[in-house]
Order: sequence, then structure tokens, then C-alpha cells
Amino acid sequence: MNKLHLLQRFKIHLEQTFPFLKEKKLLLAISGGVDSMVLFDLFDSLGLNFSIAHCNFKLRGVSSERDEEFVKQKAEKSNVSFFCKQFDTADYAAQQNLSVQMAARELRYDWFSKIVRTNHFDYLITAHHADDSLETFFINLSRGTGLAGLTGIPEHTSQVIRPLLPFNKEDI
Repeated sequence: MNKLHLLQRFKIHLEQTFPFLKEKKLLLAISGGVDSMVLFDLFDSLGLNFSIAHCNFKLRGVSSERDEEFVKQKAEKSNVSFFCKQFDTADYAAQQNLSVQMAARELRYDWFSKIVRTNHFDYLITAHHADDSLETFFINLSRGTGLAGLTGIPEHTSQVIRPLLPFNKEDI
């Protein structure tokens, strides 16, 4: 799918599913990876009111630092407010007896919630897409979840919106 076609489909999806986003103050969770950078470009192209939050988990050495700098430069170029936090994720995981992945998730969402609260954002926007939701479905199924867990990732909760869920990795 080319960029223009994705933008058109995304715009229609937002108009049909989240028409209220045009009037809201949004915080985009941007990692620097393809999915979140496409999300950034889509929101920027549509002229929505958003800021960026980037977590540096310090797990990939120089690559983590490069991602942080890349996202910061992208925010500056687009004149978008930029929030960034560095975490000692491995240490936190060890202290809390968590996997690194679960520690990063906990650190990330706690920090995002704080930013949303203290800066009066209406929603946190993440770049989760259809492939992520399918993966969550199978993880939940393997854990013996009830019916609620078999739905995958919700597209909208009270604080989080995932507008890329109808799109798969190939679309993005």
C-alpha cells in the first residue's frame, strides 16, 4: 500500500471511528520504529493536535540513544512538543522480579499516565496494529484466558486509543 492510500484509509477510519480526535489534545507514544513513525506521519499529515512521548529503556546501547535522538529531531522538525524519559529497565526488572518486557511495559504506561494527567492530554495514542492484536489473542489463549482475553487489544479504552488496529504490518 502506498503512503497516499494509507493516509486516505486512515483518515476515513478516524472520521468514522474517532471523529472527536480533531478537537482533542493527544499524546503519541513514539518509539522510533516503523509503526510509531508511520503513526506520527499520519497524525502530522492530518494536522492533529499532538505531542510525542518517547521512552529510552537503555536496553540496546547506542541504538537506544540513536532512536531517542531520531524521535527528538523529528519532533523538532515538525514543531511538536517532545517528552522523553530514560529508564534503567534491566535494574527495575530485577528489583521487581519481572521480565524485561513486562518491566518496560509497566514503566512506559506509568510514565505515559503521568504525562497525560499533568499536561491535560485527552488521550494517549499508540501504534498497535492488527498483527499486535492477533499476537495478544494467541498469548492470551495460551494462558487459558476467559472470553474477555480472546478479543485481543481493544481499539479504545478510557485513556488509550489505538487507531492503527484495523491495519496490518504490511499496510504500515
